[in-house]
Amino acid sequence: MKTEIHRPAEGIAIIDRVIDQPGIETLEGRIGPLLFGAHVQAHYLDLPPGLYTPEHPHETESIIYTVRGRWVLCSDGKRHIMEPGSLFWFGPNIATGYEVPFDEPAYIIAFKGKMAESAEEMIDYLENKMAPHLEEEHEQGEAFLLAELSEDHPARVFARQVNPASSP
Repeated sequence: MKTEIHRPAEGIAIIDRVIDQPGIETLEGRIGPLLFGAHVQAHYLDLPPGLYTPEHPHETESIIYTVRGRWVLCSDGKRHIMEPGSLFWFGPNIATGYEVPFDEPAYIIAFKGKMAESAEEMIDYLENKMAPHLEEEHEQGEAFLLAELSEDHPARVFARQVNPASSP
């Protein structure tokens, strides 16, 4: 399945529905390309319940928009609940982590400077570089689920505070 992009005029690209697009399953959730401009691109992350992604930096700045669901942004050990309609920016080389201590998935869109030339190039990167790298990190003991963390880990403590009914 390929993302259906309409091009009604020169310099215009439209995706009618950003949810349920093709992507690659990774330990950080399902990730897939959306649009590629001359200097900017957008991709999505579909974050499953119970996800834990430790703080890690990216070389480029990003703007992240929450489409559906709730999740927790963590940076410098500080946590903030993100909800549908919320938007945040982080600068180059700023470490951010993502946690989903809720029972429903969260769907977010990342807007960033161009990192790939095409959807095919991004899929190739996700499939052949990123996903295997994350699997290797997981095999070496890196946690990617809240349930894999110790009970006293700050992410688990915060999860119990914001969603006492669910115990990751």
